[in-house]
Amino acid sequence: MYYRKTKKWLMALVILLSIISGWSLLYILQTEKKQNMYALKLAKHRVVVMSDNYNTTIDTHAETVGEVLTQLNIRLGDQDIVEPAAMAKLNSNTLIRVTRLTSSQNEFEEEIPYTTVKYDDPDLFVGKEKVIQQGIPGKELISRTLVLENGQVSSELELSRKVISPYTPEVIAVGSRVPVPKVEHQYNEAIEHTAVSEKKLVKKSHENSIVSEGDKKKMINIEERPVEYKFILEDVELTAFTAGVESTGKDQGHPEYGITASGTTVEEGRTIAVDPSVIPMGWWVYIEGVGYRKAEDTGSAVNGKIIDVFIEDLDSAILFGRQKNKRVYIIGPDDPQQ
Repeated sequence: MYYRKTKKWLMALVILLSIISGWSLLYILQTEKKQNMYALKLAKHRVVVMSDNYNTTIDTHAETVGEVLTQLNIRLGDQDIVEPAAMAKLNSNTLIRVTRLTSSQNEFEEEIPYTTVKYDDPDLFVGKEKVIQQGIPGKELISRTLVLENGQVSSELELSRKVISPYTPEVIAVGSRVPVPKVEHQYNEAIEHTAVSEKKLVKKSHENSIVSEGDKKKMINIEERPVEYKFILEDVELTAFTAGVESTGKDQGHPEYGITASGTTVEEGRTIAVDPSVIPMGWWVYIEGVGYRKAEDTGSAVNGKIIDVFIEDLDSAILFGRQKNKRVYIIGPDDPQQ
């Protein structure tokens, strides 16, 4: 009796499993048919993808640019640019462009060309020149950021410049002395012979005096102390500047705050800005009514016989104002106060 009941249950289970399997198969077939019909309904696009120096043409049922990139396993970096945008819908003959963007920072040295300063020297005859100081180029360290598009440099951004060694200007004395014209006289034969001999002696003596005058030191007493100078500038105009925004456009948080064109740090009582074609950079000067100063900086408004005097306090700089008709003694590269 127990055996018959078990057999009936087993037969019922087999029949039930067969019915379930049939239904599952029918469901799978219907689902696959629907998916195929949905795929047929989707628009098929031919697109061209330009990425990593390759052009790929693909026929796809994808709907957006991003889906195409996923389909081709193209991964994007944080800075990469996709055109059209990843969410843009596809259409026939869509061109997708992937631009790889990277940036790198590098440092390199660059030569600073020296300037040439010429001044009139009344101890040299017109047409003569004498090199007082040989010019030497300087060096500065430049930091830049390079932006690369697909491996090629597309733009450069300069971050900073730092003077490693300032240039030494070339200083040339140009003769301004006009020779005295010769006066011819008529002599008889005997007197002429004597005169020729005397002229030779005078000429020789005069040539020796030229050398002596060319090397003669120009001296002046400054603060009860004899000081040698190279030349004098007359009718010089004085102005004043500070290290702040009002004069330089830089605040105290700027990495180049207070740094001069020659790489030094500004100091009241020492630093002046000059036109380097008029006053050699790095040279000391004596300004009547002001004192000793050193040419360490330049400025866009400092042209010709204009000197900008560094004063730390803004109110004091404003009070200094604009002073004209000053005489300035150009001394040289050595500190005359030592």
